[in-house]
Amino acid sequence: MATPRSTLEFVELIGGRSRAVAYDLVGPVARLLTVAREACDGDLDKALLMMVITLCSSGHPDFKDIDFRDLAPDTGLPGAGTNVRSLAESTGIPKETVRRKVRDLIEAGWVVRNGQTLRYSLQGYHAVQPVRDAIIRMYARGIQVVGALD
Repeated sequence: MATPRSTLEFVELIGGRSRAVAYDLVGPVARLLTVAREACDGDLDKALLMMVITLCSSGHPDFKDIDFRDLAPDTGLPGAGTNVRSLAESTGIPKETVRRKVRDLIEAGWVVRNGQTLRYSLQGYHAVQPVRDAIIRMYARGIQVVGALD
């Protein structure tokens, strides 16, 4: 079979062979969750909140051009930002729990607050490097597994 070109083709290819590739695809996800949990003091909810907050920055057009050497550690990175209500709605974590965990992330310096807007900080960016590394390894393994299905 030729390499799929659309998301649907990939889903059909992987879905049709899911039992054969389950270990190779789920293993890296489990490792990612383990690393994310460790980075966030054993708290998967906090890890999920950090992932959502980072998405608000990484999707911003200016993010890819940042020179991190020019930023102070407590600088909020470019991005649309988010707020406690949006985090609660998008993750399904209760609002009061989100509020407490966001407070912890702010105290750790991983997130900065400007009014109600929360942004990923430079310090947070550096702190979650092991998570980014795990994400890269997860995707690299996924590409290898799917490539072997052809």
